[in-house]
Amino acid sequence: MKRIKTRILIVAAFISSSTLAMAQSGSTVIGQVNSDRIPIPAVPFVNITPDARSAALGDAGVALSPTDPSGTYWNVSKLVYAEQDAGVSVSYTPWLRNLIGDMWLGHFTGYKKIGKNQVIGLSLQYFNLGNIIFTNDQGVTTGSFDSKEYAATGSYALKLSDQLSLGINLKYINSNLTGDQVVAGVALRPGQTVAGDIALFRNGYSPEKKWFANYGLMIQNLGGKINYGGTAQAPYFIPTNLKLGTAITNRLDDKNSLTLTVDLNKLMVPTPPRYDVTTGKPLDGKKPVADRSLFEGVFGSFTDAPGGLKEELQEVTVSAGLEYNWNKILAARLGYFYENPNKGNRSYVTAGFGVHYQQMGLDFAYLFQGGGQINPLNNTLRVTLSYLFNKKQSIGEAPRDDF
Repeated sequence: MKRIKTRILIVAAFISSSTLAMAQSGSTVIGQVNSDRIPIPAVPFVNITPDARSAALGDAGVALSPTDPSGTYWNVSKLVYAEQDAGVSVSYTPWLRNLIGDMWLGHFTGYKKIGKNQVIGLSLQYFNLGNIIFTNDQGVTTGSFDSKEYAATGSYALKLSDQLSLGINLKYINSNLTGDQVVAGVALRPGQTVAGDIALFRNGYSPEKKWFANYGLMIQNLGGKINYGGTAQAPYFIPTNLKLGTAITNRLDDKNSLTLTVDLNKLMVPTPPRYDVTTGKPLDGKKPVADRSLFEGVFGSFTDAPGGLKEELQEVTVSAGLEYNWNKILAARLGYFYENPNKGNRSYVTAGFGVHYQQMGLDFAYLFQGGGQINPLNNTLRVTLSYLFNKKQSIGEAPRDDF
């Protein structure tokens, strides 16, 4: 099992963590400060930024303008304000390519407007963890398996007014890390669960305004725990996430605009309690994470940090980005992501560009080291191809000019 533990621990350290191997081995997240106090979800791939536009903006996107199909992931409610009737996109990201050469993330999505006030969408997020070789305690190979995870999502959004919309996603999540391997006498199986997102979007766009601001709010991945099999395997929390953001646009002239976007994220996953070093029992009357109900874990995550409000605030990550757009054809982007050193210590700078001609679009993103621990995500590339189906413009309707 040494190789599977090593690979999943590497993934854990830099995605936020996968818990299966850590629970089996009793390990903490490698390379991170204060790792015994970091909220640890399963299936963290569902919170990896899938598309190049938001990846270039420091992983911000909940309030960005409704111009690309990846809005099904970030905030499907904003797509009711999209200029186009429909769109599709495909994104590809080689993952941890500096350490492991066969891991990658793919995202396939599309949406269709139904009348003036409704949108439906479908998407698939697929995470290939590569080939894992299993060995016994003597180092003898006992088999191998191509580990993979995916989330299939259906989306619906409704315009409530000219400025406010509501959206939901329903998703099925499958995490097949080990196949049907037997580990320490325990038969493992793929983990699976269902979850949902709920999102709100306030649209600030107006053709008369030089400045306008959009706002987005979203709870992602609210759903059941996940179990990998065996009576000894406690169900794990999935990465429920609260996302709040804004995007402020300045239309410099008829062809040029600047957008500043900021997202705040709070993982709604239990913080591990402090333990008595002699008895091994949690202090402060806290339950072990595995013993908490779904309601206790998700909604108690705002008040369960041993360090109180100060520690709770440390669990908020910040994503910020600046986008320049010329004539709805060319876009240049720069972003920054920050996570507190006590809660994972990920910090990086991002950059990218977009080229859109008629209905076709190509977006590219690149990730740099930006402080914090040495980051194996350095040099991560993302690329997104998109195609938008033009809306038939009504008589007297002014075309949008935000990007």
